[in-house]
Amino acid sequence: MSKQSLLVRVEPEHHTRVKVFVPWQRKDWIQQIKSLPNRAWNKKQQYWSVPKNEATFQALTQLFGKELKIAASLIIPKAIPVVAKKSVIILPDNCIMATPEHLASSKAAYQKEKPIIPISEKELPAANFFKTIQQGERTFKVFIGKKIILQKANEAWLRLWVAYDKKGWIEVVKNIPGRKWETEGKYWLIPNVKDSYRLLKNHIGMIHLAFQFKISAAIPEAFVPSKKVLDKKGPFKKSFFEQLTAPQQVAIQKTIERLILERLSYSTQKTYKHHLAGLFYFYKTILPEEISKEQVEQYLLHQIKFKKIAESTQNQIISAVKAYWEKLLKRDKTWLNIQRPKKPKQLPNVLSKEEIIRLLNSVENQKHKLILLLIYASGLRLGEVVKLLNRDINISRRHIHIKGGKGKKDRYVALAETVLPFLEAYKQQYKPSYWLFEGQYGGQYSKRSVQNIFKKAVKLSKVNAYATVHTLRHSYATHCVEDGHNLKAVQDALGHASPETTQIYLHLSAKTLQQLKSPIDSLKINKK
Repeated sequence: MSKQSLLVRVEPEHHTRVKVFVPWQRKDWIQQIKSLPNRAWNKKQQYWSVPKNEATFQALTQLFGKELKIAASLIIPKAIPVVAKKSVIILPDNCIMATPEHLASSKAAYQKEKPIIPISEKELPAANFFKTIQQGERTFKVFIGKKIILQKANEAWLRLWVAYDKKGWIEVVKNIPGRKWETEGKYWLIPNVKDSYRLLKNHIGMIHLAFQFKISAAIPEAFVPSKKVLDKKGPFKKSFFEQLTAPQQVAIQKTIERLILERLSYSTQKTYKHHLAGLFYFYKTILPEEISKEQVEQYLLHQIKFKKIAESTQNQIISAVKAYWEKLLKRDKTWLNIQRPKKPKQLPNVLSKEEIIRLLNSVENQKHKLILLLIYASGLRLGEVVKLLNRDINISRRHIHIKGGKGKKDRYVALAETVLPFLEAYKQQYKPSYWLFEGQYGGQYSKRSVQNIFKKAVKLSKVNAYATVHTLRHSYATHCVEDGHNLKAVQDALGHASPETTQIYLHLSAKTLQQLKSPIDSLKINKK
C-alpha cells in the first residue's frame, strides 16, 4: 500500500464546505472524523463533507498532524471574531450560561410544542425587503436582502426570512432538523435549539444573521420531535446493512470498492449493496464467505414465494452475489452456476400521434411543455433530459449533445425545428444559467418533478392511463419506424448498443401490424 493512500486529503467542495478523503482501512481515523460537528458522508463520491471554517481545520490538524494533506488551491478561512467558551456554542455577547435546571425546564417547554404566535403587521420585515417577480405565468412575492432576518415566534420556534436568490443559504436551512416552510409569510420556521444556531453559524456565519431578539442559552441542545410526530411516522427502523455483523459489513464494503475501481455506476453499487445486505441478514449467523450455492438458492426461493420479487430483481440478486464471489473472493465463475430466470418479452406502451398532440397541448406551463417536447422530439431518457446543460444545445447545427447516457455513452440527437420557437421563448423568459432546466431554488431539475408533470398531463389529456415518461421515448422510436426512417439511424438516435433492441419497434409499428390482414375480413358475416 502506497504512502499516499494513507494520508487524509482535504479538497475544495464549495464556498461553505470541504471534502475530506479518509482511507477506508483506518477505522480509527473514520471514528475521529465522525467526532467533527456537522460532518456528512457523501455515498456517491465516497468522501466526508465538513464545514469550511478555521475551527474545522484546527481540529483536523490536531487529529491527523503530518498525515493531513491540504490541497494547494484551498484557502483556509479566518475565524469569526467572537468569544467562545468551552462546551458552549459560540453566540452573540448577550448569551448566558445555561444551568441544568434551565435546560430541563426549557426542553420540557419545547416538547409541548406551543402554538406559533401569529405575526402582526409591526413584526413583519419592512416592505422594501420584498419584491414581486414573474416566473413563467406565475407572479409571486419574494424576500430579498443581504442578511437572514431571525425573529422569535415563541420559546420553541424561530422565524427566518432568507433571500430567494441565496440558494446556498436555503440549502443550509433545509438541513436543519424540524424546519418548516410557511408559504403565506414566505419564511422558514426552525426549532429554537442550539443545533439550529450551530448549523447557521458554521455554514452561513453570524455576520450574515440579523437577530430581532436576545438569544438565551437556556434552550435545548437538539430538536426532539413530539410523541405525536413520532407516532405518525412510526419507529425509526435500521437498514439491513446497519444490523449486520462487522465481518458482513466489511465484505459488502470491499465489494463496493471493487465496483468503484471498475467505475460501475452509483446506482449499480447501491443495488448490489442492498441485495448483499439482504442475503447476509437472512444468514446473519453465517460468515459471508461460508454461504453456499444451495443457501443462495434457498434465499431466492424465499424471496420469490414470500416477497413476490420480479424476474429483474432475481437477476439483480444473482449478479450481486456473483460480484462478491468473483471479484472479492476470486472464485471461479462456474462455482456459482445458478439458473437465471427467463426474461419476459414485454412490449412497451406507445401513444399515437393524435394522443401526443392532445398530451402536449394539455400542458400550459412553458418550461413543463418544453421538457415533454424534448423527450418526445429527440427520444430522450428521463435522466438525460434533466442532465442537459445550456451548452449541450447547439441551435446552429440543430443537435443536442447527450453526455454520459446509459452505458456511459455520449451521442448526438437531432434538435427538431418545431422545438426551436418553444426553446427560444423558454430561454428568454426563464433565463437558465447552467442547467437547461433548473429547479425552483436553482440546481438540477428533479426526475420526480418531470414524472409529476407527465402524470398531470396524462390525466388532463385522457390518453393511455398506463403511459409513463418513458412512453414518449417509445412513441418517438415507433413513429420514426412508421415514417420509414432507417432502423440503424433510429438505433443511433436512441443510443442502443444492439440492433435487436431497436427491432422491437418494428413490432409496434401500426403499418407492420396492418400488413397482415385477418382472414375474418374476407368473410361475410351477418350483422344481426
